[in-house]
Amino acid sequence: MDSDKDSNKTDLLLSLGPVQTPSCNDDSLAESISRINFQRADVGGFRTLTEESLKEEISGKKTKFDNNVESDSDSIEEEEEESDEPDRVKELSNAGLELLGQIESAHQAAMFALDFVSLSLTKDLPAQATSTVSPELQKLVGISTLGIDKLNTSRITESQQLEEKKVVMGLQAQSLSKTVDSIFASVKGLEEEIELETKYWERILDISNKGWAICRLPSEKQTLGVRIGFSESSQAFQSRSLAALRRNSDGSVSLDQGIAKSEPQAIRVRIQSDGIETGSTAIPQLTPDNAAVEEFILQARSTIFAEELWQELQREARTLLAFGVSSTVNKITFILTPSKSAVIDLVSLFPNHSLSSPKLDDHLAEFIHLALQLNLRWVHRQARRRRAQPQPVLKPNSIPEPYSLIRPLLTRLAHERTITNLTQTLQPLIIVLRKASITASFTINRTSLPPSVSLTKAEQVLTSLTAYLESVAIVKILPGTEFTLVTRTSTSRDMVPAFQIQLNKDSPLNTLCPPPSIFHRFSDVREWIFWYTSCALTSYLLGTLPNKRPEWRLSVNPNLLKREASGPTKASRLISITTSHIQDTSNGMNGVRIRVSWEKIVGLKQETNILSVPLIKTVEAIEEKQEWKGIDKYDWFAWCEKETSESTNIDGERHEETQPIPQKSLLEIINPIWSFQENDKNILT
Repeated sequence: MDSDKDSNKTDLLLSLGPVQTPSCNDDSLAESISRINFQRADVGGFRTLTEESLKEEISGKKTKFDNNVESDSDSIEEEEEESDEPDRVKELSNAGLELLGQIESAHQAAMFALDFVSLSLTKDLPAQATSTVSPELQKLVGISTLGIDKLNTSRITESQQLEEKKVVMGLQAQSLSKTVDSIFASVKGLEEEIELETKYWERILDISNKGWAICRLPSEKQTLGVRIGFSESSQAFQSRSLAALRRNSDGSVSLDQGIAKSEPQAIRVRIQSDGIETGSTAIPQLTPDNAAVEEFILQARSTIFAEELWQELQREARTLLAFGVSSTVNKITFILTPSKSAVIDLVSLFPNHSLSSPKLDDHLAEFIHLALQLNLRWVHRQARRRRAQPQPVLKPNSIPEPYSLIRPLLTRLAHERTITNLTQTLQPLIIVLRKASITASFTINRTSLPPSVSLTKAEQVLTSLTAYLESVAIVKILPGTEFTLVTRTSTSRDMVPAFQIQLNKDSPLNTLCPPPSIFHRFSDVREWIFWYTSCALTSYLLGTLPNKRPEWRLSVNPNLLKREASGPTKASRLISITTSHIQDTSNGMNGVRIRVSWEKIVGLKQETNILSVPLIKTVEAIEEKQEWKGIDKYDWFAWCEKETSESTNIDGERHEETQPIPQKSLLEIINPIWSFQENDKNILT
C-alpha cells in the first residue's frame, strides 16, 4: 500500500505549470507545435519528432513504468527521510512572500488615503496639497474636484417638523384648489375658443361657397389663404396672388395681403374733345372698414388686375407711337377721331369720390374700359391654353411681344372710320342718283367669323373682339347693275384696311371698268366707285337710244358717247357723264356730283382735249355754241350731311348753279340731245 501511494505522488509531480485557461484555438496547429516544443525541449523539440521516435518513446515509457513500480517500494523509505528538510524551507519562503504581499497592500492603502486627503485639501489649499497628489490621479480627475465641509447638526425639533407638514398640506390643498380653478377656466376658455373657431370656419365656408378659391399659404402651412390674383398673370403679380385669411379676436375674418399690400387703385378712362373732357368712367368707392371680407377680397383682386392692366398698357403703348398713341409715367393717350382722344390713367380710390354729372361720351369711355379688361382676360385664357399644351423640346429664346390690348381698339376704330367714310360716300351718291330718277340703293352689313365649336360662349365673345373685322357693302346703281365691296381690317402691324370689289360675272362692266384685285386706300376705292357709276350710266344711256336716231357708240373712254361727224360742217358730238367728289370749303361739307356734258367738235378738232383729262376727274366740256341753243352741261349733286342749293365750292373754285330746282331726270336732259339735228334751230329747255 505504501508503494502505491509513493507511485501516485511521483505521477502528480510531472508538471507544475500554470492553470491553462480554455481557449478557442486549443486544436490549432500553432498551439500544438508550441506545446510539443516546450515538452521536448531537451531532445530538439518538434523538428526531431518522427513517427518511429514516437513509437520507441511510447514503448520505452511502458518499460520504465514497470521498472519504477518494482523499485518504488525500495526507495520510499529513503525519500521520506530526505523530504523533511525541503518542506521547512518551502514554508519559510511562503511566509516571506505572504509578508511582502501584506506590506504591499498596506502601502497601496496608505497611498489611496493620501490621495483622498490631498485631493480633498486641493479645494482649500491647492498649492500645498498638489505636491502630495499622485500624477496619475491629477490626470484622471484633476485638482479641486473634491471637497470636504463640516455641517452643523439639524436644529429642527419634532414640533417644527409637524408644523412644516401642516404647512405642506395647506400648500397642497391651495395648489389643488388653484388647479381646479384653472381647469374650470380652461374649460370656459375652450368653449369660447370653440365658438370663435366655429364662427371663423363658418365665414371661411361662406367665402368658399361664393366662388373664392381657398388654400393653404405656402409659407405658412397652418394659415388659410384666398387666391386674389390670376394664375396666368406675369411673374411679378403671381407672387401677390395669395392673401391670408386671419382670425380676429371676435372670430371674424380679416384679409392680410402681407408686405406686398398696396393702396386700392383702378383704371380710369376719359374722353376729351378739343381738350375738353366729355366723358369718363365711374371710379369705384373705397370699401369701408366695417364691410364684409368678401368686399375686401374683391377690392384686392380688382387692384391687382388694374395694376397688371396698367403695366401691360404701358408696355404696348411704347410700340404704338406711329398710330397716335403716346404714354408718360402717369397717363396713356390715343386718338379716336381728329377732334377726340382717350386718356387712360391709374388712380387711387378714396372713401368719397365726387360723383360727376353724366356726360355725352360716358358710354364710349365705359366701352373702352370694358374692352381693355376683356382683352387682358382673353390673353390670360390664351396663356392657360398654351400652358396646357406640350411644349417643344427646343424652345427659341425670343423676347415676348407686348399683349395686344390697345391694338384691337385701334383696329376697330380704323374700321369704323373706314365704314363711316364709305357711308358718307355712298349716301350722297345714292341721293344724287335718285335725283336723276335712277333707282339706286346700298346696304352695309357687318359679318363675323363662324363660332368655333371648341370655344365656350365667353371665349367666342372675346374672340370677336380681337379677330379681324369685315363689312360687306352691296351697291345697286341700276337694275341688274351692282357690285359688292368687302372691307376687311385685321390687327396686323399696320392695321390698314383691305378692300375687295366683286362684280357680276355676266356684267359687261367687267371689261369696261374691271376693278383691281385689292385696294389699300379708301381714296382709290372712292374714285373707282365714281368711275364705275359713270360707266354704268353711260352704258344705260346707250341702251335707251332710239333705233332711228343717228348712230352713237362708246368712245375709247367708257364714260363717253360719241357720234361720228356728219353734215356739211363735219361736226362730231360727244356726251360725257362724270361722277366726282365735291367739297364746300366754306363749311367743310363733302358731297357727290354727277355731271352730263355735251360738246360739238367741228372740222379737224380732235377728241384729245377731253381724253387728256384724268379718267376719274371731272371732265369740263368745252362750250361750242354755234347752232346749239340748249343746255351744254347739267349737274346733280348731294351733300353727305344736308342738301343745299347754294353755290358749290369744288377744289377751291366756286361755280354757279347750272340747273334750276326742281331738277330734271337724266333722260329729260339726254332726249333733246338725241333728237337734235344739224339744221334744227329750236331751243331746248
